[in-house]
Parts: sequence; structure tokens; C-alpha cells
Amino acid sequence: MDTKYLAPLALLLPGMTLLGVFMLVPIAYGLYLSVHQFDGINLGAFVGLSNYLSVLSDASFLSALGHTAEFAAIVVVGKNVVGLALAVLVNMPLKGMRTARTVLFLPVTLNIIVIGAFWQFFLASSRFGGPLNLFLASVGLGHWQTSWLSAPGIALVSVAFIEIWRWAGLHMLIFLAGMQAIEPSLYEAARLEGANAWQRFRAITLPALRPILFVSTLLALMGAFVRSFDIVWVLTRAGFGTDVVVTRLYNEAFQFGRFDRASAMGYVIFVIIAVISFIYVRAAKFGRDDA
Repeated sequence: MDTKYLAPLALLLPGMTLLGVFMLVPIAYGLYLSVHQFDGINLGAFVGLSNYLSVLSDASFLSALGHTAEFAAIVVVGKNVVGLALAVLVNMPLKGMRTARTVLFLPVTLNIIVIGAFWQFFLASSRFGGPLNLFLASVGLGHWQTSWLSAPGIALVSVAFIEIWRWAGLHMLIFLAGMQAIEPSLYEAARLEGANAWQRFRAITLPALRPILFVSTLLALMGAFVRSFDIVWVLTRAGFGTDVVVTRLYNEAFQFGRFDRASAMGYVIFVIIAVISFIYVRAAKFGRDDA
């Protein structure tokens, strides 16, 4: 081996070692466990694909997968729409926009326990002093009062909207960075041609933000599938129709002690995410014919 490669390889070695020990080895071991009987302590016989077949025929897992798809649809659309709208707002040359950016980004920095405590209080029933339900009653909309975090069919949507509120500031900054990279002369030329604000946004801003939208959508999609555990668990403990695939996996392992099925479930989720990501990447193509 050429000695000029020794120094770069030596610099890469610590990072690659950590990657192998803390990522590649656990991934390989999890795959090994998924094809064996394993209760968390005792490793049993080789069972082949039976754990995978059991997971794919499990009604509770399929139900959680449906909840995840619904949650993801709301979150992906919401994060992008709200994030883009906020980016347009804070990009305006108005006084106080720097402060507004900071305030809008604050939910991203909050601890999940703080977020859960606030929203459980805010969405509590009027009997327990929930501000939202009390407000609805005070303005004559008492018939809209409901148990926002404990009513099946409503709880999942409520959690999704809280997830949008939590991460909209991050997506706002992603879009804002893309908007500030657009050449100002394009807008000046459009103004000279008589284009109004909406026409400038549609003809200049949106096309320029297509790569940013791709990244933002992919982040939101991955977050909905693999980062939804904390918000769901803190707000509803995965009850009331809010059980998603990651909470299902957690319960499978730590409530029922079926670590073998949980390992198989993790790989099923991985394959689903990989397929969705591949299809999305191929469908997006960034508007290129050679993608």
C-alpha cells in the first residue's frame, strides 16, 4: 500500500471503529436475533423467518402501521406547509423578524417532557381546566369540546399537530436558507414585468426551493416513522388509537418480552422505510431526466 494513504486511513480508523462497534455490530446482532428465539435473556433455537411471518400477520402491528401512515401523511404535509409559510413570513424585510425567527424556533429546543406537560394541560378536558376547551365554551363553541388526547380518531391527529408545532421551526430555517440563496435580481426582473407577489412566489421561489422541499419532505417522512416514539409515548402512552410502529416495537420487547419478534419488527420497519425512500427519491428526480 502506498504510504501516502496511511495518514488518512489512520485518521479515519477511530471513527470507523466507533461506527462498527456501535452501529454495524448491533445491526448484525439484531438480524441474528430476529431469526432465533430470544426472550431478552435466553437465546433459543433458530426459527428462520417465522418471527417475520408472525409480525406480518399480527393485526396489532398492521394497525400500528396504518396509524403510522396516517400520522406520516399529516406530519409531512403539515411540516412543509407550515415551515414554508413561516419562512416566507420571517424572510420579509420587516422589523422584528430576527426575534420572530428565534421565537418560532424555540419549540425545537424544548425538552419532550416539557412539551408533553404543556400540551396535556392545554388540551385537558374543561372539567380539569383545559384552556382550549374552556375557550371554546366561552365563545359559544362548546359543542367542539372533546378529549383531544384520549378520543380515538382525534388523539392521533392531535399528536400529529403537536409534532408539526414542535418541528415547524426547523423546517422554517431549512426553507429560509434556500430562499435567501435565490438571486434577488430574479425578483427585480419579475417586478419590472409586472408580476405580483403570488406570481413571483410561484414562478421563482417554488422552483428554486424544489431541492430544499425534497430534503424537508424526506426528513419529515423519516421522522414520522422512526422519531415518533417520544411524542406519542409522552402524550398518550400509545393508547386511544395512537399506537405507531415504534411504540408497537417497544411494547413487543419491553412489555411482552418478545425480543425476537421485536427484532424482526425492526427490520420490517427498516425495509418499509427503505422502499418508501427509494420510491420517493426515484419519483422526485429533482426535475432531471438523467436522475
